[in-house]
Amino acid sequence: MLAGSFYDCCMIRSAVRNDAAMAVPLILQAIGHIAFVLSGTAEAQETESILKDFFGQEGNRMSYQNTLVMEEDREVVGVAIFYDGAKARELDEPLERAAAKKSGHSDYCIPTEPEASEFYMDTLSVSSGCQGKGYGSLLIEAGCDRARKLGHLRMALLVEADSARAKRLYERVGFRADYTKWIVGQEYFHMVRTL
Repeated sequence: MLAGSFYDCCMIRSAVRNDAAMAVPLILQAIGHIAFVLSGTAEAQETESILKDFFGQEGNRMSYQNTLVMEEDREVVGVAIFYDGAKARELDEPLERAAAKKSGHSDYCIPTEPEASEFYMDTLSVSSGCQGKGYGSLLIEAGCDRARKLGHLRMALLVEADSARAKRLYERVGFRADYTKWIVGQEYFHMVRTL
């Protein structure tokens, strides 16, 4: 685990359960409507509460265990969630069961985002007041370091096809788009980086 990497005025570290209150709003900022898919409800406050609960638990895609946080002056200002694509279904199952119960649809299914052969960046978010400082790039590099240490050969992510600014960020740090994928009615570029 990442003990803590320091950069001028900030630090990247592994998340802990108690980061939920500051981390989940950043996660929601990044994932938008996907949050409602993960929670099984379209109610914003309830979705935030559900995701905070899952953040504090182990063994799911939203868990603190899969999360790195960027701190500036002891405040969480950035967050990135990474996990092994081969474990994606296993990590989605707890969320899927809860969403099925919440929605009343026993056949509820959360779409699988990553390929099994990749280490996946599920979420990257930096608070609006800290954007443009390079924190997103630092979180990406920390995730790539984590992936290498775990023996992965490539990192991947999805970025909304209409988000040119985010796509440019990922291209600047070595990702390239290799195909598009539709998830919940939205088109995404699948982007990969060799580690």
